[in-house]
Amino acid sequence: MSQILSLGATVLLSACAGVVTPLPTQAPSPANASPTPARPYLLQATATVPALPPANTATPTITPTPIVHIVQQGDTLQAIAFDFGVSVEALQSANGIENPQFLQVDQRLVIPVNEEGDDARPSFLLPTPTPQPIQVQGVAFHGTPVGSLWALGEIVNTTTVALTNVQVKVMLFDQDGQLVAETDGFSAADLLPPGARSPFGLLFTTPPDWASHQVTVIRGQEAGALADAYVSVDLSQVTGSLSASQFQVSGTVTNASTQLVAESVDIIVTTYDAGGSVTAFRHHVVSPAGGLAPGASTSFSLSLAAHGGSPDDFSIIAIGRVAGAQ
Repeated sequence: MSQILSLGATVLLSACAGVVTPLPTQAPSPANASPTPARPYLLQATATVPALPPANTATPTITPTPIVHIVQQGDTLQAIAFDFGVSVEALQSANGIENPQFLQVDQRLVIPVNEEGDDARPSFLLPTPTPQPIQVQGVAFHGTPVGSLWALGEIVNTTTVALTNVQVKVMLFDQDGQLVAETDGFSAADLLPPGARSPFGLLFTTPPDWASHQVTVIRGQEAGALADAYVSVDLSQVTGSLSASQFQVSGTVTNASTQLVAESVDIIVTTYDAGGSVTAFRHHVVSPAGGLAPGASTSFSLSLAAHGGSPDDFSIIAIGRVAGAQ
């Protein structure tokens, strides 16, 4: 029986703001290293605001025989970009899409197969503060149909304070131990209470030949008064099953506050293989008309395509955003 963890007091954060930066949490590992040990089945709800997988700013070059995707019911531009291993910006540029929120069923999308190298993306590195331990687990690399490479994994907040702006760097090394590529970005969850976890995804658009890797959490900032922008929510009736080639997750989210209205609820679903490695994650926003009143509930449903086929496990992170919060 899966266990759903209520948010409860997880949003009662420290009122003083500070900055913490973890030490490297994963030493260089062979490209074909064995996966991490299997974990028990878990559904997790914790205070977070998801973000999309990091995307490279790039100018696509379409080949004479481009890959074409036909938009299906429920598709989003972000999901299509993740599945094919390209950036949302590249998809928009290649198809003349101004607003990524509007897609039409049966619309033909050209998938750009040649984006600029990773050295073209802006660096998001922030100042380096005092080291603190933050764990990285479930790291795995997944090739895409266009030759790019996703580095997926999960961050666990092993500190005693809630964190925000948790930043990850992935480095690739050749057989001689020389650095051949690196990229950085933020965890999918903007807020990470003590003991909570969040997936991350970093994209190498033109991956080099590599033999080992190192993943390092390079920054984390104490959340402090950021808790004022969130409201606790509970998850129930959560199910996950394979539907055609997609993994379908649905359930019910309830506003656990007795006073605050949740303007929207952000949900991240993370999938894992039998060894506990991350195979995919997907961001979904539930925005009921007029918001979610105290004690009120609403249903949600989303689908994602996990690398390697049907996942062996999955977890959920959910958080309500207070109406009117910046």
